[in-house]
Amino acid sequence: MFTNSKLAKSVKLACAFGAASAFSFSGAVQAQEEQEAVAVEKIEVTGSRIKRTDLEGAAPVVSITAADIKLEGDFTVADALRSSSLNSFGSFSERSGSSAQSQATINLRGAGSRRTLVLLNGRRFPGSPTLGGASANLNAIPMAAVERIDIMTEGASSIYGSDAMAGVVNIILKDNFEGLTFNVGAGMREQDEGTTSAEFSVVGGISNDKGNVTFSFDHQRREGISDADRDYTKAKIGDFDGDGDIQAYTADTVGWSYFGATVLSPDFSEAQPSLLCDSLIAEYGEDTFRRVDADEDWGEGSEYCMYAFANVSYNTASIDRNTLYVSADYEVMEDVEWFGQAMVVQNSSFGRYAPPAAAWTNMSADNPHNPYGEDGAYGLFRWVGIGTRDGNVDDYNQDYTTGLRGMLDWNNAEWEVYYHFNMADNKSVGQYYLSYSGLAYNEANDIDLGSDEGVANMKATTLQESSSRFHQYYAGIGFDMFELPGGMVAHYFGAEFFEQTYADIYDGQSEAGLIGGSAGNSSQGERDVTAFFFESVLPFSDTVEVNIKARYDDYSDFGSKLSPAVSARWELADGLVLRGSYSESFRAPGLDLLNAARTFSAESAIDYNNGSTVSRQYDTYYTANAELDAETSDYINLGVAYDVNDNLSVKLDYFNLSIDNVIQAKSLQNLLSDEAAGLITAVSVDTDTSDETFYLKRADSGVLVEAGTSYFNGAGFEIEGIDFTVNANLETEFGNFRFQNVNSFVLSYDTEVGGIVQDIAGWSGSPEFKSVATAVWSFEEHTLAWNMTYTDSTSEFETAPVDADGETIVGPYDINGKLDSWLIHNVTYTFDMADYGSITLAVNNVTDEDPVFSSNGTWDNQDLYNNFGRDYRLNYQISF
Repeated sequence: MFTNSKLAKSVKLACAFGAASAFSFSGAVQAQEEQEAVAVEKIEVTGSRIKRTDLEGAAPVVSITAADIKLEGDFTVADALRSSSLNSFGSFSERSGSSAQSQATINLRGAGSRRTLVLLNGRRFPGSPTLGGASANLNAIPMAAVERIDIMTEGASSIYGSDAMAGVVNIILKDNFEGLTFNVGAGMREQDEGTTSAEFSVVGGISNDKGNVTFSFDHQRREGISDADRDYTKAKIGDFDGDGDIQAYTADTVGWSYFGATVLSPDFSEAQPSLLCDSLIAEYGEDTFRRVDADEDWGEGSEYCMYAFANVSYNTASIDRNTLYVSADYEVMEDVEWFGQAMVVQNSSFGRYAPPAAAWTNMSADNPHNPYGEDGAYGLFRWVGIGTRDGNVDDYNQDYTTGLRGMLDWNNAEWEVYYHFNMADNKSVGQYYLSYSGLAYNEANDIDLGSDEGVANMKATTLQESSSRFHQYYAGIGFDMFELPGGMVAHYFGAEFFEQTYADIYDGQSEAGLIGGSAGNSSQGERDVTAFFFESVLPFSDTVEVNIKARYDDYSDFGSKLSPAVSARWELADGLVLRGSYSESFRAPGLDLLNAARTFSAESAIDYNNGSTVSRQYDTYYTANAELDAETSDYINLGVAYDVNDNLSVKLDYFNLSIDNVIQAKSLQNLLSDEAAGLITAVSVDTDTSDETFYLKRADSGVLVEAGTSYFNGAGFEIEGIDFTVNANLETEFGNFRFQNVNSFVLSYDTEVGGIVQDIAGWSGSPEFKSVATAVWSFEEHTLAWNMTYTDSTSEFETAPVDADGETIVGPYDINGKLDSWLIHNVTYTFDMADYGSITLAVNNVTDEDPVFSSNGTWDNQDLYNNFGRDYRLNYQISF
């Protein structure tokens, strides 16, 4: 990604920010000439508190400017970070059907979003309470206010504390802005109708000899996408495999669920349609309800009454965000400056799910749906009379900072103190869920479930209120003391204290488990942290520099950690730098994992152990683990940066991230892998598991009915890889040409699967290679950019090995199938009309690529591949 710093200093100064190259769109040569006329000032870079002027630091940092984001066709900050090659295995985006539908995250190195620390202007940006207070919500960051984004790809707990294991994303917002800039835009996705995105922003600033005030207002809206709007997600049913039969949960039934009007026998030995299934088919049609064979699940003669949920559900949720941002500084006296920042973000999101899918347990013998004529049948029902479940989410985030900074007439000392406050209040209202109390009332009073009265009694509205409060007090001082052959030794000492509260509260009926079609339970907790840290830069010669750092954190709820780090850079020749670093980091257990109540989740998995090859949802219950300890990690980075000449530079970095004592969820898929490896044995449906944490319940037929799981400190994992970047530019009489290519290779990703450590690089969801390339041509008033984002192919799925008798054994997993690679082209063209502003046309996904499909034609990974299709956007911008 291009790194066009707007500090208007020089190529060297922009590189000191960690940029790969720095060129303005229309004045690269002029900026280079101005370099010779100004003194190169020291600046603070991401990953260090000490200001410096180095061309290339010891820590690898990639910078993305707001202009780069536009050039690459990204609509939001979250889009820009998700498309980064450093976001190795993808990350969560706006998703209907999830309590976090409005949120978006970043996942550096594929290590998990909770192991990537997000900063706002170098200060910790707290995790969203909707995400358990552990992962930052990128949709709370305003696009118009962004100056640049620094991505530091090494452990940084020695500077910033917990969570910086895989790296740091530092989002720097605008300040010292002068003038007034308006931007307005609209977009349309070719596969959808009408305007699908809109944006408006105004950025302004005013200065005098005492200070500056910068402000911005930003509005962005993007419509969601329903399953029915894409051929590959809409409901389909038929004999697509040509075997003369339609079987449930195969390629024959995409977007269909056995939660329709299906009834399991009291002994869970078979499944049959409700006695009223044919009536439902007659009322709603065969494109909504359908009888489907279930022989492969339950044995010959079993049948489901299935429901086509993908006719009405959404997969991608909408966003509608408004942001107000103000930054100011003022010289209160000589060498003392006040600074402040205020940001208020409001984001609304809409998602739609099919009518509530909820069990009807212990059905009576005379229930009109019960085909067995005996008590105790178990119904899998879609309560269509209640209506589709609509999720309306409103997120509010406020972030305020006020402080003083200045200089002392002592050893070039600079000091800073500030108070930082962040509060998040997120509210999710779910309409048209099933009230089990209302169902019981109808049954007790013989009220017709299909009548207006009966439906009204069963309708429920859910409420989830997530909130957090973050108070941070910070003080630090940097100064020079002692001298080495290369110059003065720079030091920095600091201390901070912060306290954090978190609450995720569900309505009482949901907490009691009396709501059908809903998942989740309440959780809340609090902690405070006291930290002390220092850093020194040791210039042993004009070409060799060593940087040492350490930070001590004391947590109120689990203990303390010391995080040291050391890095070095050696400038072998002009423009050729060798660098290396070693750091230790840690991640504190999330407040949600320490304090959550037992939580229901309809978790998706593929039950290979029972012969299934298609993902479906199973009843899964998560419990908290108050005994969790902190994770610890070691990060090694070795690299070389070489400016071959003024027009070409390359960077090559090797990294090794090793994380121990890993806090991880035993997902349902992992639990099934453990079963395949013989590490856990399924129990019968009637087994009492109230005191069990990890369990699987199977019917006599082998069908999975329920699972229980939790979080634990596992053995850990190790990631090894290489980053390679090329930057080039060429000035000709036909215009200026610029090119950048950032590549990230995952050489190995060793983690425990099925009881042994295995390398999952290249497995499903874990591509070995991602690449982002951007080429730009600028000539007079024209700028044309071509961006390519490539994601390598992976296997389709993995299965445990078996012996000659077909029994699963412990050993390396078998790789099955191959998913295609994914290459997306984005093109932007800007016409600069000087005083009349500029017009930009962006076409994202020029070739209208679909996401990568499984062999069954399903889209199974929203983290790696989006479903936007070809997207046109037109923007107009004018500055005064």
